[in-house]
Amino acid sequence: MKRLVFSIVVMMLWHTPAPTSGQGQAPGGAPAQPLQPNPRGPLYQHVGEQYRVYEFPGTTESIPYRLFVPLRWKPGASLPLLVTLRAGQSVDNPYREPNSLVTQAEQRGYLVVTPMGYRPLRQPYYGSRYQIARPKAPAPAEGWTPQEDERAEQDVLNVIDLVTKEYGVDTSRIYLHGQNPSGSGALYLGAKYPERFAALVISSGPIVFDSYPWDRIKGKMGLLVIHGDQDTTNPIEASRKMADAAKAAGVTTVYATVPGGTHLGAYLTYAKEIFDFLDAQKK
Repeated sequence: MKRLVFSIVVMMLWHTPAPTSGQGQAPGGAPAQPLQPNPRGPLYQHVGEQYRVYEFPGTTESIPYRLFVPLRWKPGASLPLLVTLRAGQSVDNPYREPNSLVTQAEQRGYLVVTPMGYRPLRQPYYGSRYQIARPKAPAPAEGWTPQEDERAEQDVLNVIDLVTKEYGVDTSRIYLHGQNPSGSGALYLGAKYPERFAALVISSGPIVFDSYPWDRIKGKMGLLVIHGDQDTTNPIEASRKMADAAKAAGVTTVYATVPGGTHLGAYLTYAKEIFDFLDAQKK
């Protein structure tokens, strides 16, 4: 397959406030305003790899996210979406060489998006309070203000809504992936918004699960837990135990050890199998 040449451009997506009814509250208590993509924007309905920016509601702040749209997408299409929460401090990490997620997404016909989580601070738990299960792991929200932490969660929802509206995403096939603390974030968001996600993929993100509400995702989404056998950051046994606990609670769960997989690279090494799992989750 020829290497694809992608346009990497920055674009501002201004949201258009509209009257709200039953929309809830935005962070800080202000009425939530639905975001709208800008049809006049230079990358509107563009395909390939892109950097995007939108204005966070209630602020004047421009928040970036990373987006991939397969070349097969055309207006009127309804393709699945993989939301891969950032690893480390950059939205670029899930797209780094060898770009396995993007390669598989192109072949399978998936959009892929990575929200920043409002701020590019360390330990992106995306609002989660479930501790990563390793000795001396940073506490959830360590280094984040309460407002930043709340907006990190909202940023994920904002970005999903923008991409869904612009590209007509198949909302029955939105999948969520997290790595390390963002794995905790993915588990948290999956339990809080079970109607939004068809499956969760957790890579090197074992949590202290004693209080985790498995019943919130049971019967609503599949769970794939993976861990590289060369991971020297998080204990592989903790991921196995978490997967066993999910199975025992009745969650449809698959666990996989990734041979040669490192802490940050296992999910890229395992990209084909991740998409095999997602393809099998069609409702």
